[in-house]
Amino acid sequence: NLQQFCRPFMTAFSDQDPVTAGGDTIMQKRIAGCSGVTHTTIEGGGHFVQEDKGEELAHHLIAFIQQ
Repeated sequence: NLQQFCRPFMTAFSDQDPVTAGGDTIMQKRIAGCSGVTHTTIEGGGHFVQEDKGEELAHHLIAFIQQ
């Protein structure tokens, strides 16, 4: 159950994704591990942000893992 997941959990959504728009806010409120974590919004990516902005997403993920 993700709501009880207490390990650090970062969300990285695109600002141009019509499918998951607003999902980041919902996840950040419901998943315990989101508390106290810096989340990111990738500008200009679409629904497949890993393909549209893969390098930028990778930089955010690496920074999160290195914390």
